[in-house]
Amino acid sequence: MKHLLLFPCTCTGLELMTAIGVTAYLTYLGQTTLALISAIIFAKIIAFHFVIDIYDRLKSKKKSCACNVLKP
Repeated sequence: MKHLLLFPCTCTGLELMTAIGVTAYLTYLGQTTLALISAIIFAKIIAFHFVIDIYDRLKSKKKSCACNVLKP
């Protein structure tokens, strides 16, 4: 539960909220081409951060498992 509540404070959460705001505002202004371009760029950045986050979680999980096996 704590992880879900802290998500808006993470880099990915802030980028997600910014992407929604920028894309919605550009759409509101009638700049659909710019809105589409910004959505594509933000999607690539957000996907990259999700991949890095998953990789870090798996890496830390492997370290904790290895430490538990070596303890007497």
